[in-house]
Amino acid sequence: MVLALWAVAYAAGVAVALLTPLGAAAVCTGVALVAVGGALVRRSPVLAVAALCVAAGIARTRAAWPDDAPARAGPVAITGRIVRGPDLDEARETSRVRLDLQQVDGLAAGGTVALSFRGAVPDIGPGDVIAVQAVLRSPEGLANPGLPDARLLAAARQVDYMAGAQAAEVKVVARGNSLAPRRIAWRLRQALEGAIARGVANPAAALLRTLVLGARSGVAPEVEEGFRAAGATHVLSVSGLHLAAVAAIVFGLLRAAAAAVPAVALRVAPARLAAGLALPAVGMYTLLTGEAVATERAALMAALALGAVLVGRRFSIAAALGGASLWLLMRSPFLLLDVSFQLSFASVAALALFAGALAPASPSPDDGRARRVGVWIGRMGAASIAAGLVTAPMVAHHFGEVTPAAPLGNLILVPLVEMLVLPLGLGGAVLGAIQGYLGAAPLWLAEMAARVALGVAELFRRCAPVLLVRSPDASETATLVAGCGLFLAGLGRMGNRRRSWWAGAAVCVTMASGSLGMREWLRRTSDQVRVTFLDVGQGDAAVVEGPRGFVALIDGGGSYDGSFDPGARVIEPYLRRRGIPSLDLVVLSHPHPDHLNGLLRVISRFEVKTLWTSGDDGRNPVYRQFIELARQRGVAMPTPHPLFRDGLAMVPVAPWVDDRIAAPPDTGVNDASLVVHVSFGERAVLFSGDIEEDGEAELLGRARLGVPVAAEIIKVPHHGSRTSSSAELLAAVRPRLAVISLGRGNRFGFPRPEVLARYAGGGVRVLRTDQVGAVTVFLGPAPGDATCVRGCR
Repeated sequence: MVLALWAVAYAAGVAVALLTPLGAAAVCTGVALVAVGGALVRRSPVLAVAALCVAAGIARTRAAWPDDAPARAGPVAITGRIVRGPDLDEARETSRVRLDLQQVDGLAAGGTVALSFRGAVPDIGPGDVIAVQAVLRSPEGLANPGLPDARLLAAARQVDYMAGAQAAEVKVVARGNSLAPRRIAWRLRQALEGAIARGVANPAAALLRTLVLGARSGVAPEVEEGFRAAGATHVLSVSGLHLAAVAAIVFGLLRAAAAAVPAVALRVAPARLAAGLALPAVGMYTLLTGEAVATERAALMAALALGAVLVGRRFSIAAALGGASLWLLMRSPFLLLDVSFQLSFASVAALALFAGALAPASPSPDDGRARRVGVWIGRMGAASIAAGLVTAPMVAHHFGEVTPAAPLGNLILVPLVEMLVLPLGLGGAVLGAIQGYLGAAPLWLAEMAARVALGVAELFRRCAPVLLVRSPDASETATLVAGCGLFLAGLGRMGNRRRSWWAGAAVCVTMASGSLGMREWLRRTSDQVRVTFLDVGQGDAAVVEGPRGFVALIDGGGSYDGSFDPGARVIEPYLRRRGIPSLDLVVLSHPHPDHLNGLLRVISRFEVKTLWTSGDDGRNPVYRQFIELARQRGVAMPTPHPLFRDGLAMVPVAPWVDDRIAAPPDTGVNDASLVVHVSFGERAVLFSGDIEEDGEAELLGRARLGVPVAAEIIKVPHHGSRTSSSAELLAAVRPRLAVISLGRGNRFGFPRPEVLARYAGGGVRVLRTDQVGAVTVFLGPAPGDATCVRGCR
């Protein structure tokens, strides 16, 4: 337990450094060091080391804090050695490698580069030194209120730079050592993938590649939905459970083989021999499957367990869990923010603390087979309940959903996958890679088991509910996790303190529920209007929160190639963190992908009362799909008209045909954008869509007829293109603040310098989401200045 205490203390230090400014973190470090002295005076070395771990965690985290400055201004020649990859993403038709940077433009350089490229995968692998021309950029990612900082998540993965290139431009400078462990694992992975492809048909083959090798890109969305409804998405990655199963199977087979040979068993204890031989197998499987965080955690714990067998010591799961977490956090403290890290350690801790107390007593030698099967099912159910209940608040925090069928889903799918699909698939792939006919039988059995798993997942997808919930914040999540743990402690065999455990659980749940309720009450009684221009990359999306809980979403962002869904990655998480379960109004300015595509997720996952569009389909089939989905969901789609709610006015002002909002014939999609004027009190925001010269001319004509267009804040038309933001428009709107929603380093070159010059010449302050992240402004009796996630520089 001592090592576990030190690990918790170090994690607490990391959390302090993450949640507090630099000055406050320094003060906390000083307090921790004073605590070290106090503990030593009282002759408590364990507590002294724990306090020292807190200080070390703070210091390590602040020292590793990533720099947010852009890395390079233009394309450079980079040379680096491949550490991992290439990993193929079939859906996006891209590949990724991880490089240890060696040179930039011929000069020595250091750091790690996440390089993605399009096109056919070149013949490269771990250890190869490659050269390519690319733009190096710091991994700033997107920045939105309440959502994880992309820079820190990249730092958790130890990525210093990101770059993109065409596969044809990659040149091999030197080949890697063919006997290096990562190189061997990469070659073995290729051979196993080939064996599965030859011996198994889709969709079972895609599932096997995912379960056995961690190649998740080929799994259909419907399959993922099924496993999510069953609360078993962890099965779709090479999780710690997979590695633990592989380690146990390899260890058991080796021990049985050693015991079957008397000449070996008489000289070496079979268990020790098996442990020594299983250790490299655990390391190889970790490399083979991509070295995910959960897999590394399990590998470290398995190594400690096997090491305990080697030296004849008793294995302590608390010490193993503490040692694994200490190692990973000391290497990369920002892993504390990683969802996989959190869920992996929380589930294992729950199993260690509560599963045994919940499970039925062990069967006696005289018990029959039915009793033994019942005990086994009971233990599986206890493990599923313990892990599922403790991690449920964390899943709600990160994903905004709860799966009530998770205990049953895990009880069915986990044994099926871990005891049949995984060992048969891995064994069959290994044998098939050696000789095709050797792996035919086990791969056929693995395919049958995989089809059963797919059928079970489909059944859960159709029948099991996935409850979409408000995401608790960090403190509420921690309180709920503690409450669930106390409830499980009372539910299990914990002596005569059951009532005390349950009373503590009730207090925790009451505190978290009260906090959630208070935040909801404050939102619904607010007398201000909060407008947040979300950072969705190259696209538009803004949330208008009005008085008494009114909420409108204007555009939803999206990528042209479908590789990024801001609806799932940005808009839904933001709305759930804000406690918004439904939308009174969704506005689509025009049906281009960078405004439309993210709305599909929103329409399918939220209750939406009203949808406004200009009626222009833009000859985009996705628009028709979107409208059909809205009809199926019962969304009202009236002709846009002025809307007034408790002092908030949302007035559609263009385009205009025959005394109503509609797209004029022979007008471009951008110029037919639905323009909306939002006002509250003395302040207003003009959402201008992507209007260009013709659209601006029509808007100016509407202004001369008395339609409101003047606004203190303008959403800059068309992301700052040279064909928008004319001097006449700025004179009519008279803004003080302009917000440009766009992607960093976008291929269009937005915003154009001449457009920025026009705004600067008019004394208009310009904020760009690619530089400052999401921008929030308040309209109301006591308006505040704009706030930006990365500072309104």
